[in-house]
Amino acid sequence: MRTPFGIALAGAVLTLAVGCGKKDKDSGGGPGSGALEGTYQIVGMEAMGMKITEDQLKGKGKDEERTITIKGNQMTGKKGGKDDPATIKTDSTKTPNEIDITAKENGKDQTGYGIYKLEGDTLTICVNMSEKAQPKDRPKEFKSEGETMILVLKKK
Repeated sequence: MRTPFGIALAGAVLTLAVGCGKKDKDSGGGPGSGALEGTYQIVGMEAMGMKITEDQLKGKGKDEERTITIKGNQMTGKKGGKDDPATIKTDSTKTPNEIDITAKENGKDQTGYGIYKLEGDTLTICVNMSEKAQPKDRPKEFKSEGETMILVLKKK
């Protein structure tokens, strides 16, 4: 099991997407994904029953390590000063909106299955980070239980 902060930074890229409330199927670069595009700052996180505030995150490292950029179906964060890319797939026809985030972990693709919401310029993602997660393990609500993490991002 990964530590909460490790999930945020080492796997920060595994946690970001948002829709614009359109009821069409999005596939990262499809309709509705334009609302995802932009640069975000991680401002809060909850994992394994622990909440991490923006002030605590600021004390953990450089701002660039808390920055995530989305363009089309690509999401990029920083890990050890290097780009840490992931591919996102969204589906706003589901309630709540769904997101799949796929990135390399130890040399192989790892997919996190999650849900997301956008309120103003705040993006909230709840994702199952288990290495063995399947689409059926996707969270149904925004709660941090087991290997489920909530990430709160603010658009810059």
